[in-house]
Amino acid sequence: MIKRLLFFISILISGCVNIPENVLPVNGFGVDQYMGTWYEIARLDHSFERDLEGVTAEYSLRDDGGIKVINKGFDPQKKGGKK
Repeated sequence: MIKRLLFFISILISGCVNIPENVLPVNGFGVDQYMGTWYEIARLDHSFERDLEGVTAEYSLRDDGGIKVINKGFDPQKKGGKK
């Protein structure tokens, strides 16, 4: 059972590591223009945002050159509201 689980996990992880064939990364992408806070004006139905209001995404650069994203929203049904 554990061997099967490890096998499936390794397949899932390997699918996330490589760029698929015939797919090229974007050249000249200006990441700086996307940094900062973005306010939601429309959304796809993601479970982590369901029933939230005032949703924002804050983009910043990490020390390793990657991008850090913090999503926030207000849940009017919860005390304190933030989720």
